[in-house]
Amino acid sequence: MLDETPARPVLSEAQAARFTRGQVLARAGRFGAETADHWDPAALAYAPPAITVTPGAPGTVQRAVEAAIAAAKAAGEPRRIVLRLAPGAHPGLVYLPKVRVGTGWLSFAIEGEGAELADVIDAEMTGEEYRRRFAAQFEGAGAETRAIFERIAARDKITTANASVLRVEADGTRLSGFAVSNGYNCDRPEAMDKPTSFNALGQAGSGQHQAVALLSAGADRLHATGLRLSSFQDTLYLQGPKHGTVRACLEGCEIEGDVDFIFGQATAWFQGCTIRSRGSRAEMAWATAPATNIRAAYGFVFDDCDFAHDGSDRALAGRFQLGRQWFEGVRATPYGSSPVAGFSCRLGDASAYDPPSGTISRETLESVGKCVVLNSRIGAHVHATAPWGDWNGGDRDPEGRYRAAPWHPRFRPVQTGPADFLRLLGPWLAAEGLDYGDLDPEEPWLGEYGSRS
Repeated sequence: MLDETPARPVLSEAQAARFTRGQVLARAGRFGAETADHWDPAALAYAPPAITVTPGAPGTVQRAVEAAIAAAKAAGEPRRIVLRLAPGAHPGLVYLPKVRVGTGWLSFAIEGEGAELADVIDAEMTGEEYRRRFAAQFEGAGAETRAIFERIAARDKITTANASVLRVEADGTRLSGFAVSNGYNCDRPEAMDKPTSFNALGQAGSGQHQAVALLSAGADRLHATGLRLSSFQDTLYLQGPKHGTVRACLEGCEIEGDVDFIFGQATAWFQGCTIRSRGSRAEMAWATAPATNIRAAYGFVFDDCDFAHDGSDRALAGRFQLGRQWFEGVRATPYGSSPVAGFSCRLGDASAYDPPSGTISRETLESVGKCVVLNSRIGAHVHATAPWGDWNGGDRDPEGRYRAAPWHPRFRPVQTGPADFLRLLGPWLAAEGLDYGDLDPEEPWLGEYGSRS
């Protein structure tokens, strides 16, 4: 049955016509009931830079953010806060929190040609270590910022959703012309065979630990132009709320990493960006890992982008893929045939697996992942006949023939649209009393149009 899914799905002209910038960015809100506001990032006007931040000790940028927030509160004005980063390195973490002032909300703009926000942080860091490393940067911060810090520092492990250098929670944020770098697992070949080895910065000698450069933490209308985002696994996290659509627009940005380095639940339009795969660590890697909800109209859309590589031998070996659909939160799968005696997966309130029985939540089941590539250039590092990969499953040989892998409890095969979803899960869905008959069978979840290798 898996062979019925096209190895390299191509959109029809009619399908591709669904994916224009205006259509993708037009709606937000609750899945299935989004409201139209026709957001046009290019139409956003804002005041000239009001605050210049020069390079300094870790936390300098955050202190400028907090001072500007305090001034806006004192004035009672729901204004746009504009910061200009002077050229150079700006170490430390930065939060842009949601802040209500009077009857409105603050928004932020940060620009900084020649500037770089940088630090070293990963998902496996403990909350205790997070507090020790970063508490001084948030001393004297306002209530909104402090609440974010305390929530993260209270965790046993901070997790991917808290392992970013720049964290954006404020709607309507604009970022322009600077770099954000998370140097967690920079290439250190001499340590790769020493899993318990750590350097002075706390970098592990092995593993693909998630280390986020830029996190949009549920923010709507994030507009980024000319950014340079660099890490390895999970460079750019476009996180969305579980109940509805938020949007991002990235133009002329450079984004580099190796494993799932553009990922999340949000709707995002990428225009004229360079998506660079780094090949020094991973045997197999994916540029994207969308976790789009089944009811969301759009996931990630790339238009006129370059899918490039860093020139390493592994990147040139054709072992990379455009993406895999993030089966977010899965513990037990309803897909495939399990060799585990007595295995079962039923619908439940939460996703869990206590062998041989497991449950899957509606939220996990409906995290299907949507990604379309339009009019782009795709490098030789991407598997030429099979640019999309299973989640914890098999792969395809150079001719595109499917090669099954040993069954995995978190397995899900590539699904190019609702037809694959219904074909693969039809009897299971019926047994669980689930009806997805209203899905449009022509909706593309994955595909390319007008792109060339």
